[in-house]
Amino acid sequence: MGRYCIFLCFNLNSDRHHIRWAHHQPFEALYSQHELNGRKLPDKKLPVVFTTGSFSIVRYGGYGVDGDGDGKADPNNLEDAIFAAAKYLAANGASEGRIRDAVFAYNHADWYVEEVMGFADSYVKGYVAIGGTEGLSGIEVVDVGRRWIGNSRYVFWGGRNQSDIARGRFDCSSFVHWAFAQVGVDLGPLTSTSTETLKHLGKPVSPDDMKPGDLVFFDTYKIDGHVGIYMGDGKFIGAQSNTGVGIVDMTKGYWKEKFNGRVNRL
Repeated sequence: MGRYCIFLCFNLNSDRHHIRWAHHQPFEALYSQHELNGRKLPDKKLPVVFTTGSFSIVRYGGYGVDGDGDGKADPNNLEDAIFAAAKYLAANGASEGRIRDAVFAYNHADWYVEEVMGFADSYVKGYVAIGGTEGLSGIEVVDVGRRWIGNSRYVFWGGRNQSDIARGRFDCSSFVHWAFAQVGVDLGPLTSTSTETLKHLGKPVSPDDMKPGDLVFFDTYKIDGHVGIYMGDGKFIGAQSNTGVGIVDMTKGYWKEKFNGRVNRL
């Protein structure tokens, strides 16, 4: 296995480990966690049948899984590796939807989490969810943010460093900046991005002519206090204080009332 293995999506993982997908990393070290009187026994000093045997793994607390049913959990077997990765991630928060926390548990480095998640995004071309493309707009800058739905939280002035981004901590402006950066559009310095800087970018268009990918602004705690990315059908995606990144209907209720008519096309 290479240092980073490609992101693999298999529904077979969902039933066993209650996660819809797994980031398959270099998990060889996780397969057998042999200890004797509190001391870890190095695998290289043990017979292969011991380090890969299902009984030994269960007894010594490892994460190896015999995915293909051949009687052993082999770190060099692709199917075993997929199940073992899923088991490890599930045990560290992935089964509860905390994918980034699970990856971080394996390697406590923000750059590593970001790189693994990047591989995942590259594999799922166009950010197509498992199970089909229902609900996708066809506009990449709109769809790219879906990965954060249910997996992020709103932090005022968050999202302006890699540590925050790795953990899905955004405010409305930094989320917009991040989303456009994913499709190669630079909205200026990340550290100073705000609704004030974003409202001066692009060209204004009439709300009657809104298209997916346009920026929409709302008067919340101040004029132009909130921004999102229009998705079409009267909805936008953005980082809201009560939900983190989410999809909102701006044709009724609070967001209809707060929409100020400012629409910018970048």
